[in-house]
Amino acid sequence: MHKLRLKSWQFVSNVEAAIYARIVIFWNPDIMKVEILHFSAQGIHVQITSLVHQYSFTATFIYGFNTITARRALWEDLRKWGTESPWLLLGDFNYILSQDDKHNGESVSNYEISDFRECCSDLGIADLNSMGCHFTWTNGTMWTKIDRVIVNTYWSTLQQMDHVHFGTPGALSNHSPTTIQLGFWEFHGKQNFKFFNIWVAHPQFLETISQHWSLDIYGSHIYILCKKLKQLKGALKTLNNLYFSHILERVARAGKDLDDTQLLLQDDRDNGHLLALEKQ
Repeated sequence: MHKLRLKSWQFVSNVEAAIYARIVIFWNPDIMKVEILHFSAQGIHVQITSLVHQYSFTATFIYGFNTITARRALWEDLRKWGTESPWLLLGDFNYILSQDDKHNGESVSNYEISDFRECCSDLGIADLNSMGCHFTWTNGTMWTKIDRVIVNTYWSTLQQMDHVHFGTPGALSNHSPTTIQLGFWEFHGKQNFKFFNIWVAHPQFLETISQHWSLDIYGSHIYILCKKLKQLKGALKTLNNLYFSHILERVARAGKDLDDTQLLLQDDRDNGHLLALEKQ
């Protein structure tokens, strides 16, 4: 990921504490500074400073172990890392806080949730208001809320608008992706041109390249290169529209159909038709 897409970004993991990296954090050093405070097998504790908006807060990224006894080390880590400054805790806690966070499966006992609850009470932390899916993990039969975004009582002193959204799992995971937005965000600029590898397999691809690359254009070498690329872009878009039926739009529509089905499942989780449709 770092080599192919995020070359200018920095990253850190907890590989030294967990043998295999269970948590990886990426950030853009042009807009934020991230200082590592502590880490363990189940969490990475950092200080985040926005270089654009000049605010700072502590964040803990969490991936809890699967068993009650193994997770107890996480609760002790959080108690040690507790702070009297704005604190954001987020990730896969791997267990729930109440029966309302589970659908189907065995009933939740007080023994199972007491460690998590006591830790929240000791630290004065609670869920940040969110939108989207309540249940954030499913195996198709059981549904649970094991992914959370939690803050402490000092979070309000940050004086930043916050928006948390739990999306639908999509096709590649059984967890909901979580988006947290602080302040306002605006997009400026045009969309980048996208090259689809499938074009190369078309018999007219090389002919299209050759036709537009052999055009007579005069000027500096860089001007000629940019001019040919610009003209080629339009020809490749035409090739895409003629022979690949707007594949980007088709993928987007398929993604939306999956998203709509998963949203319906949030309210009707035992509907056999919807479960079959999601798998399809």
